[in-house]
Amino acid sequence: MASFSTLLENFKDYLMLENGLSPKSIEAYSSDITLFYNYLKTVGIEDENFSSDNINGYLIECSNHRSSSIARFLVSLRSFTKFLKKEKLIQNDPCSSISNPKIERTLPNTMSEDCVVRFLEAPDLTCHTGMRDRAMLETVYATGLRVSELINLKFDNLNLSDGFVIVRGKGDKERMVPLCSRTIEWIERYISTFRLQKDPKQKCPYIFLSGKGLGPMTRMAFWQRIKCYCRELGIDENISAHSFRHAFATHLLNHDADLRSVQLLLGHSSLTTTQIYTHVATARMHEVYNKAHPRA
Repeated sequence: MASFSTLLENFKDYLMLENGLSPKSIEAYSSDITLFYNYLKTVGIEDENFSSDNINGYLIECSNHRSSSIARFLVSLRSFTKFLKKEKLIQNDPCSSISNPKIERTLPNTMSEDCVVRFLEAPDLTCHTGMRDRAMLETVYATGLRVSELINLKFDNLNLSDGFVIVRGKGDKERMVPLCSRTIEWIERYISTFRLQKDPKQKCPYIFLSGKGLGPMTRMAFWQRIKCYCRELGIDENISAHSFRHAFATHLLNHDADLRSVQLLLGHSSLTTTQIYTHVATARMHEVYNKAHPRA
């Protein structure tokens, strides 16, 4: 019987070569399986002969976790048991009798259009930090990029003359997102002024630079900038960098965009994920209905 570390490495190879998962997804799956195996040791299970009862026992241990976390663990475990069967290490899949939890979808925190404008106008444009922040805020609100996608934008991804960016999102999938003229203007201003001063030879391929050195902006640094502007503007709401992605989607729907287009712009693989934003358009839906329906 192979050691767990060897088994885990083989599982990682399986996820990469046969499932084509990204490195981040592979690490997430591996972490889930490692935690499960640690639990199995506590109940006296030392190999792959765990049962559905063991899985249910672990789920009880994790009952205080969010349903989305439980669902992700089960995705990881189903992939693992499929791998074990392929390697002929087990005969029957213990996951076959395990049901997925009902996902509790929480409504995203929605910023008003006026609130977004206040954020856009908050940065100090006389320094690198402020000009960069303005360009980043304009970009994330205009495109709905995830924060990881925003900070990883490179010059190779950018086509300002034709007005679009090529984004590599979850699952290593690429999508093209249009840029409006206002956003193009702010990106060009940043690149041609403070960024040029900071990196005149363009040694760093990333568009948005950190405050120190020539490295790219980080997720944590952008989050801290958002919190800084919240304090400056006196906003007590739970605004995060991801709130601008939510604002992008909800404001598009409020201005008559169709759900399928928003799905493509956000890079959602399923329309179900996008539908969480439709709650914000309820008032607009009633308004259109009352104007258009002959019996309204």
